[in-house]
Parts: sequence; C-alpha cells; structure tokens
Amino acid sequence: MTVREAIEHGDLTEFEHVLAPDIVWIGLWPGQVCRNRDDVLEMLRNAQANGLEARPEIVRDEGDRFVVDPHLPIDGRHQVFVLDDGVVSEVRAYPDREAALAALYPPW
Repeated sequence: MTVREAIEHGDLTEFEHVLAPDIVWIGLWPGQVCRNRDDVLEMLRNAQANGLEARPEIVRDEGDRFVVDPHLPIDGRHQVFVLDDGVVSEVRAYPDREAALAALYPPW
C-alpha cells in the first residue's frame, strides 16, 4: 500500500503501515507534538474515540510532500505530509489551505 492509497482510504490500520517509526507530527498549538508512530496512532485513536473523524483528501502532490485536507468538522486546518523512502516521516498542521500550500515552497 502506498502513502497516497492509505491517505485516500482514510483507514487508520492502513495508515499505520505507511508511518515511519520515528515520525514527527507537529500540531497547531504548543504541546501538540508526536515523536514516534505510537504517539501518532494514540493521538488519532483518541480523536476517533471522541467522535473526530477525518476524511482526508490530498489537495496537492509534490511527490515527496502532500498537502492534505483532513476535512475535520472543527476547523479548516490542513497538513503537509513529508515522505522519506516511501513512508511519512513528518506531518505539520497549518491553520488553512493557503498556509499549507505556502509551506511547500519556503523562501530560502
């Protein structure tokens, strides 16, 4: 299963298999950091248990980076997924699509 397929299917079990063991996931707010696969899976399972269901959609594909709209009911946040050797090594949350797309092309 590819990262794209796992994201598009929105299945947590499939998604687990495309996460690097040492993935880093940075949320919008201070303290929202996961430092490994287990942390990420715990966060996602807790969200599901609290009724927060994502319906992820890849809105930009740059090969080794995806902008993903999780279609969360709480806000318009988007995420940038960074791939390394075919697995997700980093995820960063942004407050909206515009900010996530801008992050794909840093000014340096």
